[in-house]
Amino acid sequence: MTIVSQVPLGWEVLKVEKARTLVELMVRPKCGSCHRVAEQIRPVVEEHGAELRILNVEEDTQLEVEFGDRVPVVVVAGEETACWEIENEELVEALLSAGGESTSVY
Repeated sequence: MTIVSQVPLGWEVLKVEKARTLVELMVRPKCGSCHRVAEQIRPVVEEHGAELRILNVEEDTQLEVEFGDRVPVVVVAGEETACWEIENEELVEALLSAGGESTSVY
């Protein structure tokens, strides 16, 4: 987003970059559903200008305690959004609620 108005000569134009919404996907390496969900949500996340971070719960004791075998889990902007399955429409709704951009309809 760029804020532009009549700016006095010599003043700088303030350019504000919008923070990207973070989508985290909790996975285990040998989880087939985790790989499927990752491939499913990747284009939706990219299309809405969000960032996808895939986290292996086996590499983080705290995540492993919290999620255990309950993977894949989709977390949007810090809020657990789905476990095991997610519809694209549900993800888009979560992204929009978190302040993401809408560029298409699923």
